[in-house]
Amino acid sequence: MAPTYYIGDLCYVMHDAWDEVCELLFPYGGGERTGRLHLKDGREFFIFGTAYGDGLYEDQNGGSYGVDSGTIGAIRVQDIRDTTYSEEGIKDLGCIHTFETPLTPSDCSYDNGKITFRSVVIDTDPQYFDEEDFE
Repeated sequence: MAPTYYIGDLCYVMHDAWDEVCELLFPYGGGERTGRLHLKDGREFFIFGTAYGDGLYEDQNGGSYGVDSGTIGAIRVQDIRDTTYSEEGIKDLGCIHTFETPLTPSDCSYDNGKITFRSVVIDTDPQYFDEEDFE
């Protein structure tokens, strides 16, 4: 069965583990960890900070991602333990994407404001440009 992921602000769907997520993102001793992370119960998720924090961002296909935690992540729908929302309900908070195989660290990245989850690219800094744009 192809894995289905919720992509969006994970604070909306991980209320039960949000404190642990924050501890993983900002570990004691400083710094910030992003990318693939694991909760103590073994659930895996991917998470990256946005270029400008909270806001409304879109992917290359017009999918909409509201952000209140300054981050966008991906977690398998089956790993969402928060019962506040049904699978249908979480579609209003982010987007549901089905991939042929599970996401891997090489599928997920942040580069110059663009957050990528395999074929989904969310530009959190649409004003960003590099020198190549002017050549």
